Amino acid sequence: MPLLFILLLLPHPVLAQGPEVRWDSWALSSLLVIGVILVLGWLLRRLRGAALLGGSRQLNIVASLALGQRERLVVVQVGEEQWLLGVTAQQISGLGKLEHPLPPEQAKSLLSQRSKGPVHDPS
Repeated sequence: MPLLFILLLLPHPVLAQGPEVRWDSWALSSLLVIGVILVLGWLLRRLRGAALLGGSRQLNIVASLALGQRERLVVVQVGEEQWLLGVTAQQISGLGKLEHPLPPEQAKSLLSQRSKGPVHDPS
């Protein structure tokens, strides 16, 4: 309570004074911080987070085939092996290991044919 009386006795300009703010410096600093945040976010998205955070490149999707709106078959390369997975909205099921792995050229052709219609294996 005594502090309030002391503050009331002080002249009004003393109470109104504060540190002098250089608005041009403040705006430039703020823009710089926002720019750094945006660039780091873009880099994180661009690198997909995994490579930047020490992710492994041992796991790759070789081919994918949509069976419905939320169902698909996926061939995943794990090291030297390829596995067939069934993916739905609720779960991922391992359907088995491929005895004869898909070569990269065949996998690319499967991906390009997928948009044209059903894929028929000639063998």
